Amino acid sequence: MTLFTQQGERKYLSSGERERFLRALDVLESPEDRSFCETLYWTGCRPSEALALTPRHIDIENAAIVIRSLKKRGEHKGRHFRTVPVPRDFIERLAAVHGLEPGSRGFEAPLWPFSRTTAWKRIRVVMIEAGISGPMACAKGLRHAYGIHAALNSVPETRIKKWLGHAHLATTEIYLDMAAPEDRLIAARMWPSRLMAATG
Repeated sequence: MTLFTQQGERKYLSSGERERFLRALDVLESPEDRSFCETLYWTGCRPSEALALTPRHIDIENAAIVIRSLKKRGEHKGRHFRTVPVPRDFIERLAAVHGLEPGSRGFEAPLWPFSRTTAWKRIRVVMIEAGISGPMACAKGLRHAYGIHAALNSVPETRIKKWLGHAHLATTEIYLDMAAPEDRLIAARMWPSRLMAATG
């Protein structure tokens, strides 16, 4: 897996694009559609994983979402779950939109009863509203952006691996080894002293 196309184009949203995606959610009229896209934003999960969520997977008390890792193979296929922490205000919004209560159990109906095609269309609408185009303007681009955002904020790679549901640490390492404009955030740590020396 790589974060760039063969032509060298990014396949992930930059920090600014990621924030624009979040702000553009209001273009979706349905609160349920907005909660779907926001779930992808806060968890980095795949659309198919989000579509498999039911009320029992929403841990309101601990502000977390339990996601079934659908890409696991072998004996773990369909039986591997990961718990992803999310902001408290988001979990409360999610609960309000879907009428959930703390400790909701026994409800097997999916939170979003639509197809993957419909899910991709909802994501596309938000990307267009946010002014994002190119290879990164998709759910995969949002997922990659989540991984990079976590890496840039010094989240241990073992946690990133767990939250994204990667089978191998080598997959997670691409987010730590990226070379893109986001490197400016790291390089900027060197610049203040340089500027002071130049003007001192």
